Amino acid sequence: MSDVMKRILTGTAYVTLLLFVIMQAISALVLFLLVAILATIELKKIFQKQNIDFQTWPTIILGITSYLAIIYSEIKFILFLELCIYFISLLFHTRKNTIILAGGTLFSVIYIFIPLSLVIPIGCFENEIYNYKILFGLLILIWSSDSWAFVCGKLFGRHKLFERISPNKTWEGFIGAIILTILTGYILSLNGFKLSSIEWMILGAITAITSTLGDLFQSMLKRESKIKDSGKILPGHGGILDRFDSILLCFPVFHIYLNYLKPILNY
Repeated sequence: MSDVMKRILTGTAYVTLLLFVIMQAISALVLFLLVAILATIELKKIFQKQNIDFQTWPTIILGITSYLAIIYSEIKFILFLELCIYFISLLFHTRKNTIILAGGTLFSVIYIFIPLSLVIPIGCFENEIYNYKILFGLLILIWSSDSWAFVCGKLFGRHKLFERISPNKTWEGFIGAIILTILTGYILSLNGFKLSSIEWMILGAITAITSTLGDLFQSMLKRESKIKDSGKILPGHGGILDRFDSILLCFPVFHIYLNYLKPILNY
């Protein structure tokens, strides 16, 4: 099977599964938690490529608790207890890379688990009742932004955006993605996706910028580790981090916009 066909089949299955799963809050919670765990294992391999030690199980345990504490605030005390135990355990660590170990653990929790846990708060941003439509729309914006950047870059790309990190990204692709993702947001607003036209267009611009930054950050991690893909779990697409790099940065920005900026702007 050709690489192009693998990409098409895997991409179709990935999008279909994700859109189906987020229709229910509990299935969305479970899937994104599983994604966070798998992404952490991939991140461990990226660290190991740079000869950086990584504490897998402490990271996953702290990550799961952080993930659940974002959604169920009543268990935050468990997270604080775990953090205390974790930092006390570092006192008995005999090697000289304690700061690196702790940094890797906290980085993983902040970079992977906390952003993915926002899938539920984003879906519940209005009246605290989970509504999958807003997530549908936001995921469509993310995927559209990636696609528009690729297409515009291929057709018009001349000037490198950040050649040191991602040689294939161009300013033309970036600007094209912003314009066309804003248009995508407007189209979403015409099809019953809850928010107003101006809000979806603002989110379109935010998505194109944030998605690109998320992609560049993941590219930087991989380039420093001298690897092409974060994993091989998705044929033709690489690993979990390769597919969720944009979401990891977009979800926190969406959360801030919907819960803090939207009430102020009051469009």
